[in-house]
Amino acid sequence: MPTQTSAPATAQVPAPVAATILAAGLGRRLGGRPKAALQIGGRSLLERLVDALRAAGIEPIRIVLGPYTETLLPLAQRCGLQVLAHDRPETGLIDSQRLAIQAHLAQGQALGQGRSTAPAPAQAQAPDLLLVLADLPWLQADHVRALLEHWQRRAAGTEAQMPLVAGVRGHPVLLSWQAVGQIAALPPDAGIRDWLKDYPGLIGPFISQQPAYITDLDTPTDLAALEQAVWPEPVRWPAPWDQP
Repeated sequence: MPTQTSAPATAQVPAPVAATILAAGLGRRLGGRPKAALQIGGRSLLERLVDALRAAGIEPIRIVLGPYTETLLPLAQRCGLQVLAHDRPETGLIDSQRLAIQAHLAQGQALGQGRSTAPAPAQAQAPDLLLVLADLPWLQADHVRALLEHWQRRAAGTEAQMPLVAGVRGHPVLLSWQAVGQIAALPPDAGIRDWLKDYPGLIGPFISQQPAYITDLDTPTDLAALEQAVWPEPVRWPAPWDQP
C-alpha cells in the first residue's frame, strides 16, 4: 500500500516581486524635511535604496509621494520610478499604504489572468508586493536578497513576511497577491497593521540580527548617529533644506 506524502511546504512557481517605496512623510521631527532626499556622500537615501532594490532583482519600483514634490519628484524621475502622488498636502502612513496597494492591485489585474497556477514560464503572474520605507539608510541589496530568498521558501499559507530583529518588527514588508487583495477590501481608514492584527496566522517573520531592517531616520538623534557612523563621508540636506 503506497504511503501518503504531504504537499511541499513552499510555492512551486515563485511569483515575481514588485516594490513600492513609501516617501510621503512630513519629516516633522527632523524639522519638516524630505528624508528621502538626505545625501550621504552626495547620494540621496532614495538613490541608495533604489540601487539596493534593483541589484536584488526587483522591478518595477514605484514611489508614493506627498509633500516635497519639488524636491522628490525630479529625484524619483531620475531614478526611473513610477510615481504615485497624493492629491493633498498632508497624508498619513495608512493613506500611503492604501495608495500603494491600489496601484499594485491595478497592475496585477492588468496582466489579465491574475495569479496563474500554470507552470509555463511565459505565463504572466501577478506579482507579490514589497513595501519599504524611504528612510532606511543601511538597507543594501544583500539584505533585500535574504528577504526574498526566505519569502520564496515560506511555508504554505504564509501571506505576509517582515523582518524581526531582537523582537522588533522591521522593514521591508512582503505581501502576497492574495494579501494585497484582502487589504484593498478593508475600510478606507484601515491599513496593513489592521490586517496583520486580524490575521496573525498568515504572518511569517524573517528572524534576523541585521540592524539595517530596523534602523530608520526619524529624529535628530538618528541623524547624529548616522553622521557619526559614516564619517568622514558628509551627510547633508540638499538645497533649500540645508538652511536651519
